[in-house]
Parts: sequence; structure tokens; C-alpha cells
Amino acid sequence: MFENSDYVCLFNWAGTKRHGTALAEAVFERAKHGGRAKTYYDTADPNPNAADIPRLVEKVLKTSKVDILSLNENEAITYANILVADFWAKKGQLSFPDYALEAARVLASVCKARIDLHTTLFSASLKGKREVVVPTFKIEVYRATGAGDAWNAGNIIADYYGLSDECRLMLANAVSACYLSGADGMHPTKSKIANFLKTNS
Repeated sequence: MFENSDYVCLFNWAGTKRHGTALAEAVFERAKHGGRAKTYYDTADPNPNAADIPRLVEKVLKTSKVDILSLNENEAITYANILVADFWAKKGQLSFPDYALEAARVLASVCKARIDLHTTLFSASLKGKREVVVPTFKIEVYRATGAGDAWNAGNIIADYYGLSDECRLMLANAVSACYLSGADGMHPTKSKIANFLKTNS
């Protein structure tokens, strides 16, 4: 399976409380040694398994096992607080969006992965010192959950087709916005996303 995959993705680290880190290590190592797949990781909120976060950071997030690390603002801040002892002190100095972006910068400075941050106001892609930020679409929101899953789907397909960082983030934002603003609660089709982009670009 790994040998023929374009992407190997893992989601919801905290949902596998006892073996999440070991699972990520094993799966991503196999992907790296057994094929050409890019590895994509969205841990979801790690705080339910807070005691094991430092091990996850050292054994997985800071290594070359992960090509793309996808996270929201709260997840980025959690990891930045693990990596930088006094990072919390910046909270009072910055707006929350800037605080989240600064957290992503911390991750980009120590992780080998590309950091893909998705927030309510913008998404950002950071790799080393390169940084691209794209605003989200202004929409009427019908639901409070599932935006991250939709965003990941758009991000992965855009990455697969080699879109520029700006276009990739815009497409991921559009997929998420279509899902959140759709009255039917269904994930959007290709034609629906195309129409959304024509209307909102």
C-alpha cells in the first residue's frame, strides 16, 4: 500500500491515546523507506493527551518523518509552548491571529516539515524562512465543526497538482468555506468549488 501511495496521512493523534506517537513513527518511517509518498500529519487537538506531547514533538514533529504538518491556531500555540518555554508571554503582546502565526513560525524554525496553518481569518504556509499568508473567505457559517477536515482535503489535492503556495492555500480555504457555508452540510463537489471561486474571487 505505502509503496504505491502518493500521500500517507495520519489524523487525530490524541484519539489514539496509548500508541499515537508509536503509530506515527511506524507509519511514517514505513512510508519514507518503502515508497515515494509524501507524509501528511494533522494531529488534531493534542491536549487530551498532554503528558505525551513532548515525546510526540521530539520523536515525530521535529524529524524528517513528516513532510507536511497541518494545524489550526490552537494546536500551533500548544506546540510552540512546548518548544519555547516563555512563548506564553507573547500572548499579551500580540493579537490572537498574530500569536498563532508566531507559533507557526516557531514550528517552522525547528521542524523539517512544511507548516500549514489554517485559522478562521487566514491560512499560512511556512517552510524555513519562506512564509505565505492567504486570507479566508467571508461567508455565512452554518456549522461549527469539520472545517479542518475540508481544508485538509483541499490542501492535499492542491499540493498533489503542484499549485503555488498562494493558489494551494486559496483552494483549501475555498473547500473549507464551501463546506461551512453549504446549507446541506455536504462536502462540496468540484463544480461547486469552481462556482464559489468565480463568485468570491
